[in-house]
Amino acid sequence: MSKPSGYTITLLRVGDTSWDEENRLVGTTDLPMTNLGADAVARAVHDGEFDQPFSIVLVSDEEAAVSASRMLPRTSDTKVKTVPELANVGLGLWEGVLWSDLEDRNPNCYTQLRDHPERITPPEGESLHDAQDRLLDAIQKSLAKVKGSNPQVAIVLRPLAWAVVRSWLENDNLSSLWDQLEQPASIERFQITKSQLENHKQSSKANA
Repeated sequence: MSKPSGYTITLLRVGDTSWDEENRLVGTTDLPMTNLGADAVARAVHDGEFDQPFSIVLVSDEEAAVSASRMLPRTSDTKVKTVPELANVGLGLWEGVLWSDLEDRNPNCYTQLRDHPERITPPEGESLHDAQDRLLDAIQKSLAKVKGSNPQVAIVLRPLAWAVVRSWLENDNLSSLWDQLEQPASIERFQITKSQLENHKQSSKANA
């Protein structure tokens, strides 16, 4: 079977956890989806159109991501690959902090995080640019051995990781992160070439 020249990427965002619903900052802390979060994913999958089976489903080892990935349709030929490097963006000491508390304690950081999240790195956390490099590296490596002319690839990501990858797929600036996360859960498809994926580091630096 031939090697792919490109991929059809189906991107699925994981539903809310209890911390999301409490308006806390959520990074790599491993939390399950709430019932409302799971229902939102189920509706998105139900409304999605799946004309062709997935060759591979890429998902982190986080509980909420694994649960969401199980809602996608699969065939006996669909490979599911667990990729720990697809974990959510690390927020360091800001993990679990209420947005309102961050605003009260450090209004400058709050404003920077809201207006230009790509310019700030949480204490002991990860910058969005570093997270984007990590996530795209993981995707590229995971697809290296996938065969077919244009494989159907599903990628299931928690919210911040989803927005970071989506920004790259849309050729959008990372400053749009919060605007993207205000959108309801949905199934989105993107066509990318193999060379685009291989050159992601240059693209990331150009958009920094």
